[in-house]
Amino acid sequence: MNISTAKRILIPALIMLFFSGPLLAKDKVPAKYIKPDIDLATYSKVQIRPLNLDNMLVLKPAWEQDNTEEWQLKIKERATIQKIFMDAMQKELSATGGYKLVATSASDVLLIEVEILTITPYVKPGTKNKDGGQMIETLGSGDLVFSAEFRDSKTRELLILVEGERTIGDKYRKLSRENHMKNVAGLFEKWGRKIRETLDNSRN
Repeated sequence: MNISTAKRILIPALIMLFFSGPLLAKDKVPAKYIKPDIDLATYSKVQIRPLNLDNMLVLKPAWEQDNTEEWQLKIKERATIQKIFMDAMQKELSATGGYKLVATSASDVLLIEVEILTITPYVKPGTKNKDGGQMIETLGSGDLVFSAEFRDSKTRELLILVEGERTIGDKYRKLSRENHMKNVAGLFEKWGRKIRETLDNSRN
C-alpha cells in the first residue's frame, strides 16, 4: 500500500471522529457521505459559516413530556451560542501555525457549515438554580442533533456530510446560564480540535 492510498483510507476514518470524544455509547457519529479519493491537503484555509440555528427545535426530555409548557431559547441566547461557536473555531483552527479563517471562496479554501437541528435541555431554560433551598446540579446541559457539511468553497462540491447526536458537557456543574455556556464552549472547542487534527494529518 503506497502513502497516497494509506492517506485516503486514514482521512475518512478521522472524519468519523470529527465530532466525537469521551461521550456516551449512544453518541455515534457516522459519516453519511465521504467523497471518493478525497484530498483535504489541497485546503490551506477554512471558511466557517455562522452556526445555523434557523430551524432548530427545542425539545423536552423524556421526563418532561407531560409538562404542557413550551420550551424555547431566547434570541439573545441563540446569538450567544453562535458567537461561542465562531470563537471556538477561530481558537482551535488558527492557533500556532494553523489555518487562516477567511470570508471568501478560493480553490484552497474548505467551506464548513454546521446546523443544529434539535436541542434537548435537561431542565427548562430559565429554571432557577435552587429547589427548596438546595442548589441544583446537572451532568451536562442537554443533548443536540447536528448536521455538518464540508464543501469545496469554490465549486460547492460536497466532500463530507456528518450527522449525529452529541451531549453538551460531561461534568457535574451547578445549574446556571454561565455553566451552560461553558458546556457549549467545551463541545465546540472539541469539534474544532478534531477538525484541526484531521486537516493536520492530511498533510503528514
